[in-house]
Amino acid sequence: MLRLFMAHPSGICADDLILHWQELNDIYAHESRFDDPELREKVLASLCAESKRVFYSNISRIKRKFVKVLGSKKAAGYYIKRNKSGLYRTNAVFTAL
Repeated sequence: MLRLFMAHPSGICADDLILHWQELNDIYAHESRFDDPELREKVLASLCAESKRVFYSNISRIKRKFVKVLGSKKAAGYYIKRNKSGLYRTNAVFTAL
């Protein structure tokens, strides 16, 4: 999911996540352990659900992983955060090795 936010540096509204369905599907198909298209559809449906519970859980999980690997001070630059206009975005910039 971090790749989605990196591809949209200006940010994404949580309620508009469904508009990025195909992009999310491509990301999950490439990087996820879900090889089954039906299962991937269910995962994406829960991610884009109106309640946004899974969306917020994924953002928290990504944050915890960065903190675990980098420590809280260094990880702060990689968080997906909501800005004043309500858009979720990250300041993360990754380069190929």
